[in-house]
Amino acid sequence: MLCSFHNQNRDTKGLLVIYFGIGLALIVSFIDQTAVSTAAPEIGTSLNGSATISWVGTSFLVGNCAFQLVYGRMSDIFGRKNMLQIAVGLLCLGNLLCSFAKTPVQLYAFRSISGIGGGGINNLAMIIVSDLVPLKDRGKYQGFISAATSTGNAIGPFVGGGLASIGQWRWLFRLVSILGLVVIVMDHFILPLKPVTGDIKEKIRRVDYIGIFLSAAATVLLLVPISGGGSTFAWNSALVIALLVVGAVCGIVFVVHEIKFTRLPILPMRIFTIRTSAFVMAQSFAIGVNYYGTIFYIPIFLQYVKSYNALVAGAFVLVYTFPQALWGIGGGFYIAKTNHYKRVVIAGAALWTLALGLQLLWTRTTSIGEVLGMLEIQAIGIGWSLQTTLVAALAATADKDRAVVTAGRNFFRTLGGAFGLAVANAVYQSRVIQELATIGALTPTQRTELVNSSLGLDALSPELIIQVRDAYAHALRYVFAFFTAVSGFYFVTSFGIKEIPFRKDSAALEAEKRATKGDVERGSEKEDNEEGEGRVQEIADTDSVHSATEHDATLVVAPPAIGPDGLALKPTASRLQREGEVPASQHGQ
Repeated sequence: MLCSFHNQNRDTKGLLVIYFGIGLALIVSFIDQTAVSTAAPEIGTSLNGSATISWVGTSFLVGNCAFQLVYGRMSDIFGRKNMLQIAVGLLCLGNLLCSFAKTPVQLYAFRSISGIGGGGINNLAMIIVSDLVPLKDRGKYQGFISAATSTGNAIGPFVGGGLASIGQWRWLFRLVSILGLVVIVMDHFILPLKPVTGDIKEKIRRVDYIGIFLSAAATVLLLVPISGGGSTFAWNSALVIALLVVGAVCGIVFVVHEIKFTRLPILPMRIFTIRTSAFVMAQSFAIGVNYYGTIFYIPIFLQYVKSYNALVAGAFVLVYTFPQALWGIGGGFYIAKTNHYKRVVIAGAALWTLALGLQLLWTRTTSIGEVLGMLEIQAIGIGWSLQTTLVAALAATADKDRAVVTAGRNFFRTLGGAFGLAVANAVYQSRVIQELATIGALTPTQRTELVNSSLGLDALSPELIIQVRDAYAHALRYVFAFFTAVSGFYFVTSFGIKEIPFRKDSAALEAEKRATKGDVERGSEKEDNEEGEGRVQEIADTDSVHSATEHDATLVVAPPAIGPDGLALKPTASRLQREGEVPASQHGQ
């Protein structure tokens, strides 16, 4: 089992160094995402691909989601720092290739490589935080991670918009590549994370290659038609149907393979047999639907209905996104003080659902103050949801599944975002077409132009402009109703979370750790088949391969209380029994 690194006396300076290194990677990743989205119209015009430029985001999302599961288990095998460096490297490579793209298809293919890297950065940042701090403190520390993402989200639109406005969008990709290379070099020296050891050939042999292929294939084959259905492809086309069927088959085969045919699955199905972690995975899907959907449709409301330009709308969105990190940190401190996280999840779900429901009242005449007030309520709900649900899942599962649980949570959240945007886009397109059809003064050509863009409003009379903006508001109301229903599901299922006491080392065991100066027990363990929620039962074993794979995956800092190898003592079941933490009757004999 992966050793828990829960030394609550960890050197503060060491933690700050770690957070600085992780934060740099996250800032670059989110600058990339938001900058490219802002520059997309100019990029589409330059490459003669305006009709399909939405795929610059879709391809990134597909790549991001397809390999989310891989990073968790691969970081267990090859180490967190190594995989983080690889993820940043893939982001750099993808962006560098994008800067030389000659056609839209080339751009989308290269952008998917960037997505693979970007997804890994976000995943590994959360996994590393889970390695470094006690479970009860992870909520507040993950909130600091959210602050880094908010910083990237704030900088990105200005970078992308500025370079696109002077026709230098290729330098946007080059700039991200340069920043990524700087991060790789700095993190190499900054992150005091120890390299893994052991038989590299044996580790390579244990990689679940079939699982990686099946999960990636299922994700891509499902997301491509879902994201492009109704726009790029007709829903009833043979291509869409074939991709959906083959993707579903790959998904089913993946589940069977993970259950029966692999020793080290990238997504252990046992985490779905634990009620809390299963609920969190479902909630993560719902959170993804609303989180990504709201970020996409709030600017549309502000521009199409409230008539703000893109820059002003972006500034208002920052008022919505920045407080999320602050509320997340606040919720984390509350959990650290009270040891209660379920009530934070429920409160966050309730506020998020309430705010989305209030959005149904938005019209063309709704004041910007009311809009921002409702968005602030949402920000509280989001801040109390994003990281707190992860804390709940980690508390309910074994420490050795920490990385795969985190990766699984992120996978379902990203998958929910992709599915949610597809459904929301279909709802919006259908409703806006119907709403515009009721405006008799519009020509068929004008209606077609106004479905996807508000640029044609300038050519209309003031009376028609008001009618069209009202049509946009009515159509968006159905989208907000969809988000509200999904959030209602999240709220109801939040009561199904079982609050489990946080695991922690005993005082005697902490004293033994300090006394031994970081010597690591190399005895290995095997999981008891009767594992319950939040309890790890392990016994000594002589499987040296298992021991090497799991111990070497541990990512740690080297604070004063830990030995020079930077590794923490890993308590076996017999030692836990000796310290009074695990009764003898619970050992898997």
